[in-house]
Amino acid sequence: MVEEKLSVVVEEYLQEIYLLQSRDAPVKAIHLATRMQSSPSTVHATLSRMQRDLLIQIDKKKNITLTEEGEEQAKDLVIRHHLAETFLCDTLGIPWYEVHKHAHHLEHAMTPLVVEKLAEFLNYPEACPHGVPIQGYNSSYLQNSIPLDQASPGMHIKIVMINEYLEDSEELLKYLHEKSVVPGSEHTITEILKATHSITLGSEQGQVTLPFDIAKNIRIEQVVSNNTQ
Repeated sequence: MVEEKLSVVVEEYLQEIYLLQSRDAPVKAIHLATRMQSSPSTVHATLSRMQRDLLIQIDKKKNITLTEEGEEQAKDLVIRHHLAETFLCDTLGIPWYEVHKHAHHLEHAMTPLVVEKLAEFLNYPEACPHGVPIQGYNSSYLQNSIPLDQASPGMHIKIVMINEYLEDSEELLKYLHEKSVVPGSEHTITEILKATHSITLGSEQGQVTLPFDIAKNIRIEQVVSNNTQ
């Protein structure tokens, strides 16, 4: 077990590895260098320290996985991040597409007592403003959801989650906000073009066309109309 508080750098690496692992893809040092915008030597030094502290394992193919301790620490950090985002958005009124960067500063300073009291103050929210489930709370609302790129033409859908992988681009989130592609909004799939790898959504606010690589990181659920023919 890690006795002392982890450094901010190590916490950020844990969070990135956790998020990359959640995509069911191999995690290697080169991926972290890209995501963390760090030199290979810096990444190597940090990973060596994390391996020494039994937070990660590195196999013969250089694939990185979290140990049980590392995953526990990462989940704790993700909870802190989501609670901070929720507080900033719902209580302080910061737009949902901006809270990610601010939450990164707050999450590292939150003690277990602060996390406990903040969760209580927020009435134990089930998801952050982006619709991502907060670990330890109810996340059953995602059980019937699918990635947007798996939708069918003519389907009436509701946006339920914007994946964390998109949150680093505030410009993209702001664009989605302007086009009303936000958690809770409803749209109709008007067109899917395999040739251009794009999907078009229509709503009262107009149409928006998204590439598949963005659509696959947005989760939706079908809205069934009660109207009868």
